[in-house]
Amino acid sequence: MFDFPRTLHKHYLFEEDAAFYAADLEKASVIELSAVMVDILKLAETHTREWILQTLKTSYTADDIFEAFQSFEALEKEGLLFNRGENLTKTRALENERRKLLVVIPGIPVDSFFDIETLSAGTNMALSYMFEHLTKYVDLHFAGTRNRKLADNVYEVDISVADFGRLSRRLNATYFGILTLHRDHETWLLPLYQHVELPPILVQCHAPRGHGGDAINSMLRHYAAMRDFDAFTAPSDYVREFYADYVWDTSFFNTLPNGVDSALFRPMEKQKAKQALAEHLGDDRILTTPTVGYLSRVESEKGASVYLKLAELNPHLLFLIAGPSLGRYASRDLPNNLVYAGFHPREALPRVYNAFDVYCFLSMSGEETFGLTVLEAMACGVPPVVPNFDGVPSVVGEAGLIADAENFHQDIATFVSYPSPLDFSEKINLLFTNDQLRQSLSKKARERARSFTWEKTAHRIIQLFEGLHQKRQLVSPNRLLNVFAPTPPEAVHGLHGIEPTHQGKQKIGYKSLVLGMNEHYERCLIRDAAYPLRVEDGLVLSILKNHTAREAEALLTAVVEDETEAKAILKRVCGLIQATA
Repeated sequence: MFDFPRTLHKHYLFEEDAAFYAADLEKASVIELSAVMVDILKLAETHTREWILQTLKTSYTADDIFEAFQSFEALEKEGLLFNRGENLTKTRALENERRKLLVVIPGIPVDSFFDIETLSAGTNMALSYMFEHLTKYVDLHFAGTRNRKLADNVYEVDISVADFGRLSRRLNATYFGILTLHRDHETWLLPLYQHVELPPILVQCHAPRGHGGDAINSMLRHYAAMRDFDAFTAPSDYVREFYADYVWDTSFFNTLPNGVDSALFRPMEKQKAKQALAEHLGDDRILTTPTVGYLSRVESEKGASVYLKLAELNPHLLFLIAGPSLGRYASRDLPNNLVYAGFHPREALPRVYNAFDVYCFLSMSGEETFGLTVLEAMACGVPPVVPNFDGVPSVVGEAGLIADAENFHQDIATFVSYPSPLDFSEKINLLFTNDQLRQSLSKKARERARSFTWEKTAHRIIQLFEGLHQKRQLVSPNRLLNVFAPTPPEAVHGLHGIEPTHQGKQKIGYKSLVLGMNEHYERCLIRDAAYPLRVEDGLVLSILKNHTAREAEALLTAVVEDETEAKAILKRVCGLIQATA
């Protein structure tokens, strides 16, 4: 229910050509209003919804008033006219004084995270499990459109991202941190990094590249804009290693492995699992034919076309596909030994995994930092065969086989690799011809999977936020005063020598001077004199007054040819700032 009183943006009401309008001065928007909406706005900040209804019902019908309330609710969701997050103090009192995280993931309904059957993407499933285990340590508040309790220690709070800046101090007093998800098509996070009062922001990254370069470009923009006490997380070390080719400070990339529910995903008696799936599909070949499994969306980037090639290469094996649908492949003439096993609810997936003798993972998109289904198959004791690219091999370790893949330096139409059908075929057949190897890997797979727990993932997040708070205590604003000035030839002579121009005249030099005081006229250095610096040092010192060290990194990369020297400049200037805080 859209309640009153509510705090309004600064606005101006006016009438033109017999129509009413409100100019939202904070959002630079003009909104057309009905007459009843105008009268409600005049009462919105001082009276309750019921009082407004009773007062205006003599002038308007109840339907007109309720329609106006609905219109205001729609405008508020667009971030217009009304401030959001006014009831944070009230919401905070709903529970005890445990630490709280604010979760901000626009575009995904909050309720979906608590009904895992509504989720199809592995990223969203991973988030759902993570949230469940985080509640052991903190209360979770999801930014949404109303104040309500979703589950024990989980709430939706009525707050808009558009109001974060205005509420930055209140948010900092309320929340231990802000947890969000990186998606390359959104830029709403970038302005938030400008607010030093906001608590640390931890940005989960599950798609570090792909999308025609958009993902990398977006990640680099966020890296540059982040405050010193913000950070990324990614499910595998691969992301930090990948971005080491692009950035200087890889400490902003933290590994946060996914987990698996090893009580749900566990080994079963294989023949019984095969029997159950055979009866479900009406195909007894599962009982007698060595079976390869694939569980994913049946799409090109998930390796569906390669999987079809594997079936054609190996008519003596049975290839099962479990997924929401066959998609465009439903109209194909599929190999006789390829069987679509249909969609299965999550509780039934362990039976499906256990019916596989080997699990085949073929995804080739830039979003495979981990491979959640690989870990689930391993937890069921099914040895996997995976491509040698991105973060998936780090999940498998020595508990499966790694097949060759052609990895692309640049993605093309979101593809970053192409798994070798021939090498996959060879690895699959090796497992079926070597029972001892298959059984050994089955045992190792289960043991390795049990080391990945959601409990560890949740605890790791808390540790990361605690570390970011420590970093925050070390942040020093740059208040040193510096100027740039031309240098007379005699001053240049002692430092660099006099360089003649082509006309024989002595060349004027330039240098930066850092003054022995800050903007508050406090003495920061040994004496009050101006200390000469290289121009590049002074340039970085100036940049760091209003920009991050990562932005200074981008500048230095452009103006200093020697990267080692550029890094040294940034290091010593940051050291000077820290030392004179």
